[in-house]
Amino acid sequence: MSAEPRQNESTLVCAAQNGDKKALQLLFERNWGWVKALVWGLVGDRHDVDDVLQETCVRVISKIDTLREPERFRAWLAVIARRQVLQYSRKRCRRPQPGDLELAVGQHDEQVDEPLTCMERDELCQQVHDAVRCLPEKYREVFVLAHSGDLKYGQIAEILDIPVTTMQIRLVRARRMIYETVTNRDKEKAHKR
Repeated sequence: MSAEPRQNESTLVCAAQNGDKKALQLLFERNWGWVKALVWGLVGDRHDVDDVLQETCVRVISKIDTLREPERFRAWLAVIARRQVLQYSRKRCRRPQPGDLELAVGQHDEQVDEPLTCMERDELCQQVHDAVRCLPEKYREVFVLAHSGDLKYGQIAEILDIPVTTMQIRLVRARRMIYETVTNRDKEKAHKR
C-alpha cells in the first residue's frame, strides 16, 4: 500500500476525531466494501449483515476518538466489525444462516442467458456459496476479503493482523478447499446418474 492513501486515511481519522462528519463519512465510504465482505463472511445472511454493519457504524462513531494510531484505522475497524458479529450472534443465539449469494458471486441477468445455462450457473453459484460457508473461519475471512474487490493483499493482511505470506497461503488453501468441495459434489452427482 502506498504511503499517500494511508496518509490521507490517517488525516481523515484525525479530522473525524475532531468532529468532522464528512471525514467520517468518507472513511466509511472508502472501507464499506471490504467491511461488508468481512461481516458477510462471518455471518452469511444479508439481513444479519445489515444489522451488524449498522451496529459497527454506531460503534465507530462513538469510539473514533479512542483510536490512538490513526494509521491503523482499517485494522481497528476490522476488530470492531468482528466483535459486533460476535455480539450479534450471541444475541440471536443461533448459528449464522446461509446468505444471499449476491455479495460473494455477484448478480447476472437471467433474461439474457438461456434457461438451462441460468439453472446450471445458479447451481454452481450455490455450490460455491455452500463451499465458502463451510470453510474454517480463518480461510473464509481471507477468501471473502480477497474477492470483495477493494483490497490488496497487504491491506487484507493488515486488517487480519497477519503476515502477507500467511494471508496468501490461507487464500490458496481456501481456493483449493472450495474447488475440491465443488468438484467432489459434481463427481457424486455423476455417479448417481
